[in-house]
Amino acid sequence: MENATVLSVIVVEDSQYFADLTVRILKRSGLKLKSRIVSTKSALLEALKEDRYDIILSDNVMPGFSALSALEIKNDMCSDIPFIIVSEDVSQKDLEEAFRNGCDSYVPKERLTDLPKVVRQVLSASDHGM
Repeated sequence: MENATVLSVIVVEDSQYFADLTVRILKRSGLKLKSRIVSTKSALLEALKEDRYDIILSDNVMPGFSALSALEIKNDMCSDIPFIIVSEDVSQKDLEEAFRNGCDSYVPKERLTDLPKVVRQVLSASDHGM
């Protein structure tokens, strides 16, 4: 990724702590990014209507919302945007369904430091090349 490129990221996360930590880890790895943090279905819909994003990072278990729901919204509105689940609580069944529906990768929260590497891999494998 060249230095001038700014990565536009949606972080779907109900924990402000994990949302901030996710953004901080990505920035510390050298990625330049613009981030938007959302935690509800309506906020994700609004964000996707208002702007164009390079990648979506989504927690799985949030009040009234999940990564599978976020993935469904992404597929309806902008199916070409890469999608990564970043969660400590996701069943094998949900992961399999997510991957069948276009999820690009999964990073457990206890391995959050792996996220920059995974983001780079997913983006270079997509049309969003880095």
